[in-house]
Amino acid sequence: METNNIFSFRRFGKYLVSDLKRCIANFGLSFLVISLTGLVCYLLVGVISYVSGAGWVSSNALARSLYLWIAFAILVVAMPNKCYGFITDRKLGSNWLMLPVSTVEKFLSMLINCLVIIPSAFFLCSFAIDWLITALDPQLHSTIIGSGMELFDVIVAKAAEESEVNALLTNFITENNIIFSAIDDSMILILAFLLGAILFKSQKATKTILAWFGIGTLLSIILTPVAIMFVGNYDLAVNALNSGDIEAVTTFAQDFISSAMKFDTIFDVTLLLGMEAAIFMRLKTIKH
Repeated sequence: METNNIFSFRRFGKYLVSDLKRCIANFGLSFLVISLTGLVCYLLVGVISYVSGAGWVSSNALARSLYLWIAFAILVVAMPNKCYGFITDRKLGSNWLMLPVSTVEKFLSMLINCLVIIPSAFFLCSFAIDWLITALDPQLHSTIIGSGMELFDVIVAKAAEESEVNALLTNFITENNIIFSAIDDSMILILAFLLGAILFKSQKATKTILAWFGIGTLLSIILTPVAIMFVGNYDLAVNALNSGDIEAVTTFAQDFISSAMKFDTIFDVTLLLGMEAAIFMRLKTIKH
């Protein structure tokens, strides 16, 4: 049986390690710079405020969260091209294609590195740096994670005090786990740029953004009527709201959010599987 038709755990383990080492060699310095973005922004804001005569101003948790997500956005765009963009190069890509490893093993290694190992390492580094900043700066009292948990608890408690509908919405969001939704959306973005990195030969990030902008516009036109039909009847909600029937409004809100979350889950899973299939087929059929 040919090598590309065989999956060996031992060979896959060795290849995964070597693939990760190559990613570190190609992307390690950039990864370090991106991971330090939060620290650089924190120091930059403090130094500028100090030099301008306002004294040292420490970035609060909200500002540091913004630094974190800006850094992660840069990581999502840069990582796939740095780690696997060479596949479209005639010389380097040909050498990679000739490796005695099956397409399945290359594909799985690519997903593990891009979706699990590198993003996890980024967040571990970023949260560790944020913890260090918080520990050393007497003006700061909570890390990004701690502040986020406190803010969410306050929002839930405040919503419960205001109305039954708001309490229902916040409880539903709590039950459906915001973290899972964030991970799901992040995976979609990473796969989108990974597909672009192995599909386009030049200007990979720009072409990927333009391509997905076009695809997103087309999908919005096609799926918006479907989504409206899927999530519920707006006329019932308007009538219930005008009549002051809180119970009817609450029921509609529950059904609406439940249906919207189901639609979002179905759409995201379909998109994830579709992009993974496209990446695998690209690896299977690529030639130089």
